Amino acid sequence: MEGLQEGFVVKGGIKLPIGFRFRPTDQELLLHYLKKKAFSQQLPASVIPICDVFQSEPWLLPGDLREKRYFFSNCGKVNKRSAGSGCWKCVGKEKEIRVCKNNEVIGMKKTMMFCKGSHETRTRWVMHELRLLTSYPYHQMAVADFAVYVIFQKRKKMTKASQKRPFCSSKLQRVHDVEASIIDFEMEFGHDNNVLPPPSSPC
Repeated sequence: MEGLQEGFVVKGGIKLPIGFRFRPTDQELLLHYLKKKAFSQQLPASVIPICDVFQSEPWLLPGDLREKRYFFSNCGKVNKRSAGSGCWKCVGKEKEIRVCKNNEVIGMKKTMMFCKGSHETRTRWVMHELRLLTSYPYHQMAVADFAVYVIFQKRKKMTKASQKRPFCSSKLQRVHDVEASIIDFEMEFGHDNNVLPPPSSPC
């Protein structure tokens, strides 16, 4: 949270009621946001800023890095776009976005990963590019060069070894505690004599 104003939270220029999260589906992003933005119509809410996503590294773009960030920007027509000290590279095939009612294709979704350095080492930063089809029935202007982008960071996968490590360490710690208790008992009351500890109080 970057700031609170009269019951609202502001995240990178996005103003939302406290407790709300912006989690639209791909279909909702295209029909209710990108389409209206392309035709200069009123948006349901001003929650997606305009930003050139290729101007710098993903962690330097505005917004909360722990959340998915949404931007309107010009879409790239190549499979690799430079951005700051690295580049965005396309991975996999484009996927169709369909309307649930009639199963009509309204747009395409492209997935990209951010790569760093001259060796183009992949990072955990992912970006989805969603754009409307130019052949969409009611479109009256070119919208192919304008898209909505979703940027987020993939979480690290826990390996089996890392999952078992806490159990092993706790087990070894319990064994160490038992051994330490035995040593303390022998040092206090002797190892070879028959001296026993005094009985505890009935209380």
